[in-house]
Amino acid sequence: MICPTCHKEIPEGSHFCPYCGTPLDDQCPHCGHQNIPHAKFCSYCGKPLGPASNARRPQGSFIPTSRIYQEEEKTYEPEKVSRKINWKVVIISVLVLILATTGAQYYLNHSDNIKWADGNSSTSEITETMSSVFSLKKTTDTEQYSNLSNDGSVAANDHYIFMSNTDNQLVKLDKDMNVVKTYDVKYATYLNLVGEKLYYTDKDHHICVLDTKTEKTETLQDVSAFYMTYHDNKLYYQNDGDKESLYAYDISSKASTKLLDQHIYNMSFDGDIIYLTGKSSIISYNMTTQATDTIYNEQVFGSVYKDGYLYFVTTKMGIGRVNVKTKASQIILNDIAYSMFTMSDKAIYYVGSDAKMYRLDFENKEPTAIYQFQSHRFGGMQIVNDHLFVKDNQDWKVVNTSNTKYAVIFEN
Repeated sequence: MICPTCHKEIPEGSHFCPYCGTPLDDQCPHCGHQNIPHAKFCSYCGKPLGPASNARRPQGSFIPTSRIYQEEEKTYEPEKVSRKINWKVVIISVLVLILATTGAQYYLNHSDNIKWADGNSSTSEITETMSSVFSLKKTTDTEQYSNLSNDGSVAANDHYIFMSNTDNQLVKLDKDMNVVKTYDVKYATYLNLVGEKLYYTDKDHHICVLDTKTEKTETLQDVSAFYMTYHDNKLYYQNDGDKESLYAYDISSKASTKLLDQHIYNMSFDGDIIYLTGKSSIISYNMTTQATDTIYNEQVFGSVYKDGYLYFVTTKMGIGRVNVKTKASQIILNDIAYSMFTMSDKAIYYVGSDAKMYRLDFENKEPTAIYQFQSHRFGGMQIVNDHLFVKDNQDWKVVNTSNTKYAVIFEN
């Protein structure tokens, strides 16, 4: 038997389609039994059904109301309605609506009721409150270098998280993801949080600083800076206006110095050594001797230092690593979807070709899916204490990488 609406095969004798709910029979006006659609005679009493049997009931009307109850027809006189407008009631209603809307916005921005849902499903019910899952502490060096390799749009300490919302406005969040402060700063990138100072580049990529205590901002260098990274009271950056060379801004003397006349990109630090992603290789720069060395002689996307190794993405969309002392290299993963990854002290995180976020632990080396993206409009990822901040279809979400729970922070 085929459903006339969805055209799927259904069991013989069905009264309703189990797929779309379309009624498949009609009631005999003589004996009350049900018949198949468009039947001319009742299959139970043999009497003609008449033209009324061809009229289908609306979809979803599973039981005729005549079989539930019958009500005596009544005649009602139309009620006289006053057409005079009570402006006092209208004004009060508008004011109440405005207050309710304002209160709802305040609640959403300041309440602690942001909750977690299952990160491997788009339809799972919310399960846990934010504060019951998320713990906050300052990002590690590995996390910081990873974040800055991916535009550095999130930074954190023991109390607060700084990031941009969906309007690209810089905000401060507490550990429950409540917005406690919105700053008059837009398109802030390469966030470096040092004590009460937040160093960043603005929409013109000028080097700026925000005093999180006094809430004052200041432009430190009117240059086009990228991959800005704080180390030992200096801000190291790529000067895009000078052939993407390596510069250092001394915070104490407020002076910039050119260190290396080569194309450089993101950077990691290990003592006096800076590891830099070059135009066609990974190089090291000794800040004491000013000597350079080639660590890996192939083009890569990004590089992050951890425990004697530099991790990177290859041009064949795989993740590899190289030993900085022996220069021996190996490919860890193949077939990733984006030329970016992020790292914590425990694991590597990347997006696969199936639009899933994966976690690869350094210990067991087995990838685990921790989040399913809602679309392929992936806008980047940052990491704070093994929690991923991902931009999925323009929405900012935080993913607990240990239990695959996620929560929406800013919705576009």
